[in-house]
Parts: sequence; structure tokens; C-alpha cells
Amino acid sequence: MGVVQGPAILGVPRRPAAHGVRARGEGAAAVSFKWDSPVFFDELDLNGTLHNSRFAVHVERAQSALFEQLGKGWSQFADRDEDLRYVVRTLHIEFLAAFTSPGMLPIELTADKIGTTSAVYGFQCGQYARGYRVIVKVDADGKPSPWSDWYRTMFAGMQQ
Repeated sequence: MGVVQGPAILGVPRRPAAHGVRARGEGAAAVSFKWDSPVFFDELDLNGTLHNSRFAVHVERAQSALFEQLGKGWSQFADRDEDLRYVVRTLHIEFLAAFTSPGMLPIELTADKIGTTSAVYGFQCGQYARGYRVIVKVDADGKPSPWSDWYRTMFAGMQQ
């Protein structure tokens, strides 16, 4: 396990990371990317369970950690890699069990399908939720743009 998160990913100097600090897996060569994302008390709802909307945030944090581990981290908005300019087109979550206390939420990302401008990532949040999200790469004008060769190679490596 290696440290892959830090203040730089947030773009705020000297601020502690707001999400997971360790990743499991070997980057692009791994079949999936595993991430432990800390859940804090203020994310729990009145029933004492992780609020449903927070699962999407933790999946996004895992995606950011994946890109950082692959050398695509950034601290200034203008410095981010062009392949990190994307929008979420679809988010599907199936809730399976309640996450009932602060602690680490294990997240596993899988590369399911890639198109010219879109990519589908599956996710499993431990025994608590699963689903998929479709992202679309966009250019500076917000129009769909093809993925780079690097991105396609990375994605294919996760599918092996």
C-alpha cells in the first residue's frame, strides 16, 4: 500500500486530505482499483447511516485516487490532464445494506466499457452499494472529445 492522496489533490496547500489515504492494487496493471474512503460522522443521516447521496462522493474520490496513482494528480485546475476533463452522464446506484458508523468504506472500481468519448466504470462499495457510472470526456468548450491513447491503454489494463 502506498500513500496516494494529500493536500495537493485538493488544490489547497497544507490542508489535510479530505478523503482516503491508501490505495490497494497496482495501478493500470490491476484488474480493479481498490480504495478505502473514510466516512465521517457528519455524513450520517438521522438514522445513523451513511446518507445515500454520499456514496457518489466516495466513488468520485476513489476515481480521483486512481488517476493520482497513475500520475495524473493535479493541484491547480489549469494543470489537470486533458483526460481528466469529463462529465458524469449516468450514475446508477443500488443500495444493499446500511453503512452505520464512521469508518473506512471499501470501494472497488472496474473498467467495464470504453467508447470513443465515453467510459463506463463499475463500482462496489463493500457490501453496502454497487453500481456504475458513465463519464464523457469533453474539450475546453464542453463538447465530447476522444480519449487519448494513454487513457485507452490504462482502461484496457484495468479490463485484463
